[in-house]
Amino acid sequence: MRMRATERPNDTQNERAYRRLKDDILALRLKPGDAVNEAALCAEFGIGRTPVNKALHRLMHEGLVRILPRKGVLVQPLSMDEFAHLIEVRRLTEPPCAALAAERITEADLARLDALLAEAPAGPVAELGPILDADRRFHAVIAEASGNRVLAEVLAGLHGRSVRFWALSLATGQHLAEVAEEHAAIRDALRDRHPERAAAAMAAHIDSFARTLASRLA
Repeated sequence: MRMRATERPNDTQNERAYRRLKDDILALRLKPGDAVNEAALCAEFGIGRTPVNKALHRLMHEGLVRILPRKGVLVQPLSMDEFAHLIEVRRLTEPPCAALAAERITEADLARLDALLAEAPAGPVAELGPILDADRRFHAVIAEASGNRVLAEVLAGLHGRSVRFWALSLATGQHLAEVAEEHAAIRDALRDRHPERAAAAMAAHIDSFARTLASRLA
């Protein structure tokens, strides 16, 4: 099985199968509602049924697949109700997190954000996986910079549940350019140690995400 960027050299077969499947689901190569054929996955990955089966059960507990006894496995459909609830919770948690980060962020954290912004594409891309991973790392740096580990863990879970919706919103290069500008505004507020601006920039970023996806699904 060829290693992807999200995989690690010392991963076990179980872990590689899990990461490969999760990457395919989050990047929408396996779309909501798609049937998952275990035998085909085993052949594609070049491994036995046990690692694939364990990976599917892990993904079931994360809410990404549905295992139907005697019927097979389906990629969990997307729910607009869930998306609305995720946006509500992100509005309540991420702007205060950005405000805390503005007070506590280090120069090393700012350098990490600068590096992520420098490598982000601003136009159409063929592969969503690296884009989704870069966005995760950008928000993770901010969450860690808040100095609140509990909040960082909560936000990591929210981001994980939002990724498939995020992938749907990345259909155009225009939106990627908007995201780059929004990320830069957040970085600038953090660099200036301005909590109110950081919170407002993060709220604007979340609202932009919500509007873009709503327009895509209209």
